[in-house]
Order: sequence, then C-alpha cells, then structure tokens
Amino acid sequence: MKIRLANLSLRALTLAVKFAFILSLAVFLTPEQVGLYGLITVTVFYSIYFVGLEFYTFSTRDLVARPRSEWSGLLSSQIVFFCLMYVVVLPASSILFWLEMLPWSVMASFVLLVVLEHLSTELLRLLVAIEKPLLATLIIFVKQALWSICFTLAMWFNPDFRNISDLLLFWITGTFVSILIGIRPLLKLDWKGAFSRLDWRWIRAGVAIAIPLLVSSVAVRTLFTFDRYAFEALNSLALLGAYSVYMGVASAMLSFMESGVFVFYYPRMMKAYKENNLPEFQLAYRKLARQSILWLAVLMVGAALAGVVIFPLLEERVYAENLPLFGAVIVTMAVFIFGYVFQYGLYTTTRDGSIITANVAGLVVAALTLFLLAPYTGYWAVTVSMLIGSATATVLKYRKWLVTRRELLLS
Repeated sequence: MKIRLANLSLRALTLAVKFAFILSLAVFLTPEQVGLYGLITVTVFYSIYFVGLEFYTFSTRDLVARPRSEWSGLLSSQIVFFCLMYVVVLPASSILFWLEMLPWSVMASFVLLVVLEHLSTELLRLLVAIEKPLLATLIIFVKQALWSICFTLAMWFNPDFRNISDLLLFWITGTFVSILIGIRPLLKLDWKGAFSRLDWRWIRAGVAIAIPLLVSSVAVRTLFTFDRYAFEALNSLALLGAYSVYMGVASAMLSFMESGVFVFYYPRMMKAYKENNLPEFQLAYRKLARQSILWLAVLMVGAALAGVVIFPLLEERVYAENLPLFGAVIVTMAVFIFGYVFQYGLYTTTRDGSIITANVAGLVVAALTLFLLAPYTGYWAVTVSMLIGSATATVLKYRKWLVTRRELLLS
C-alpha cells in the first residue's frame, strides 16, 4: 500500500510539473517558440515508432514468460536490432529539415532525442512488465518533470536560457539521466557472452508480429502528430503555440492515465490471461475500467478549471482568447483516452487485429473530415476532425470488446 501511495504521489507530482512547465513556456517563450517546441516534440515521439517498430508488443509478452537466465541473450539481440533501425530511420528523418518543416539548427538535438527517448521508453516498458512500477515512475519523473523544473528555474533567473536550444539541451540531459537510473535491474542479468549469441530468428518472429501493430500505432500517432503541422498550415505559428499549449495540458492527462492507472492493472490482466485465470482477469479489468472513468472525470474538470483560471492571467492574450478551442482539445483527448480502456482488454487477449482496424479507421475518418472542413473553417477543422476520428476508433474498440468478453465467458 505504501508503494502504491508513493507511486501515485510521484506520478501526480509529475503531472503537476508537466502542467506547470507548459504554462511556464507560455510565460517565458513567445508563442512562435512554443509552437516550434510542439512540432519538435510530436515529431520526436512519432519517429520513435519507426525506430522501435512496436517490437515491445512481442518482446514484452515473450520475456515475461521466460526465465531471467534467457533475458540477456534476447535483450542483446533486441539492442542490435534497434541499432540497425537507427541507421535506417535517422537519416531518413532528414527529409523534415530539407523540406524546412523543422529548422536545421535543431537537427543534432532531434537525433539525440529520438535515440534517448526511444531507449528510455523501451526501458520503462520492460520495468512495467517485470512489475517494478515505482522505479518506472521514477524514470518518468526524471525524464518528464525533473529537467522541466530545472529549465523553468533557469529561465526564471536568467533570461539567456529562454530559447529552444537550451530547452532541448535540458531535455536531452533529463532523458539520459533517466536511462542511467532505470538500467540498474538489467545490469544484474548475466551479460557475459550475450552479444555473441544473437537470436535473429527471435527478432524475425517479433517483427512479423509487431509490424501489423505498428500500423495501428502509427495511425494513432499520425493523428496526434500531423495535427500540429495541419494546424500551422491552416492558421499561423503563433496560434499553433496556443494549440500546442492546450494539447500539452491534454497530453498530461494521457500521461497520468498511462502511468497512474493503466500501469497497475495491465500487467495483472496480462499475467492472469496467460495463466488462464479468467476470474482474476475480469477483476483486474473491472478495476481498470472503474479507475479510468473516475480519474478521467477528475482530470477533465481539473484541466478545464485550471485553463479558465490561469490562461487569462498570461501576458500573451492568444491563450485566453481561444479558450473554446482549449475545451474542444480536452474533450477530444478524453474520448481518445477512453478508448484505451477497451484497447487494453483487446491487446491482453491478443485481439490485435481489432485494434489495428479501429485505429486505422479513426485516422481515415479524421483525414476525410479534415479534408471536408478545411475549406470552411481552418480554425476548427483540425480539432473537430481529431474528435470525430478518436470517437470512431473508440466506438469500434468498444463493440469488439463486447464480443470478446462474451467469447471469454463462454469459453
């Protein structure tokens, strides 16, 4: 119980810091700089999907079923595989700079962030799978909150730090430190000769399973990446700064749900399903669903109240003048998060195809909606299309989960 309380407290602190950091950027940086930071952030996390190929969807489920003595050999194979993906993906990402979608001045930082954020994310997933939630939470705090606190203080005391270059440097440092902290459990494994026994058959099997899920994840991430680029194209970089701040607050909601709710019940669901313990699986899922609904309601109300109170106090009026857009962003993210309740049930019961279908359908519907609305309202087109796309994916996941639950009860 003490561990759970410490975990929740640290995750709540991380959420609060992320929220405060978004507001500090709105205070100390221009809307144009905030907009550029938003573009860099979503592009870094979008690139991670192509580097990792969602291989964890196979490796995590496979590793937890194996004795720890086999882990070093398989993890070394995975590390080499990721290095090969870096060689392919990172040069390809230069097209964003050639097309002037991102400035060349941030390219080196961008490359470092893709590598470090990917390694940190993979490490986090592994710690969750082996049921070390407190250490996983500490990593999240360091990589998302601690460096943000340091950078905010630096901007407060020294105006020279109020620029994108220093912001990215602090981000790089925080992510690197999180890796150093989280890698300790893996160092206890027997790594002697691990890299001399690479298992390429295991890699090929994992890629074959992960690629379809990559399509699903890319569909979701595309929705929450190119919305920034579409919004800038239809509006302005300054207004994109406001949209990025709004989406940053909404993304903090998702981060809390992933690290404060889902992380506690998903491993239990996965373990119970592997052991064919249906009562325990159903119990864990019911708790996940109830906690998700409760916390999602709290987060929506809290975010809305905070926005109404804080944004009018900022010097840049662009944030207060677009509060209806902020409300629409919060609702859109809530609909998207609610879909995770059904997605975790489908993923745990290996209904991967249904997740792929739902997410791709959501992206297609969002794209078509954007195409239809853009000529009439550039201001609302992106947010409304994302709302409709997220709702489509959530409804499809819900319908498939109802069918899956009936199948489980009859089995």
